[in-house]
Amino acid sequence: MRNLAIATAILLSALSLQAAGRRVVIVQTNSAGDNVHLIDPATNKVVGVINGIEVNHGAAVAPDGSRIYVSNEADSTLDFVDGKTLKVTHKVKLSGHPNNIAVGKDGKRVYVGIIQAPGGVDVIDTASATNVKTMPTHGSIHNAYVTPDGKFVVAGSIAGKTVNVIFNTQESLPGRVPNGMYDFAVFGAPRLVVVPQS
Repeated sequence: MRNLAIATAILLSALSLQAAGRRVVIVQTNSAGDNVHLIDPATNKVVGVINGIEVNHGAAVAPDGSRIYVSNEADSTLDFVDGKTLKVTHKVKLSGHPNNIAVGKDGKRVYVGIIQAPGGVDVIDTASATNVKTMPTHGSIHNAYVTPDGKFVVAGSIAGKTVNVIFNTQESLPGRVPNGMYDFAVFGAPRLVVVPQS
């Protein structure tokens, strides 16, 4: 299951770079270490390394490719990484222990799943590099996704056995969907979320 979450983060990061008209690079986190590898899928070679992020978990790329965001489990921070120098430029304190993350369609917000009870989704403003709020959820959050139209944040809770659906524009929780598993996928239709039942 963890490999699926990592593969999803890699795919979404690669698609973000491709959509911005940039070279596609896979962002591979390493929860057992303190580095993140950038891999060129055409050559299958490491083309860059981000160092110094202990127990990194989730990764996402700004729509314009200027930044890479990495959730740091050791420090409970969201680390901002310069897309060119691959150096950490900011560390934003989170409300609890983080897992996976998603960048808003316009790049103005990063949504961080908080796995530490009681859970939630931290909303990070990318311009000011601040944690502007924690949206409460039903259960702690492992996965966070933004729908392709940018209107919703979808956050999965293993403990709460729910998928939380959050209005992106209002940053409020309108509802949840019961779910027996934590893996789900967000497809191209703005409101289509596929939730496997246990």
